[in-house]
Amino acid sequence: MYTLVLVLHFIACIFLIMLILMQSGKGSAAGIFGSSNSDSVFAGPTATTFITKLTAGVAVLIMFTSIFLTVSVSKRGMSSVVDKVQIPVSAPATDSGSENK
Repeated sequence: MYTLVLVLHFIACIFLIMLILMQSGKGSAAGIFGSSNSDSVFAGPTATTFITKLTAGVAVLIMFTSIFLTVSVSKRGMSSVVDKVQIPVSAPATDSGSENK
């Protein structure tokens, strides 16, 4: 289950990047050299298109898969490589230089 959600998460991330790159910016209609109407730049947002709704949906999917992956990893036993290392116990050092008289 974890691997399936992880693969879905990666695919959704790549798809979200592609969706964002396909969208045009808000000021893209105002060219540098062209004479554009300044009212169109400062006008309110247009109706939500299908691609922006799809982008929001994929972003929500990424949020839920991120939460699921975080919870499932935290429920697994946390193990570390350092936990497997065994440190040899040596005898305590004796102070042979100073003898009690």
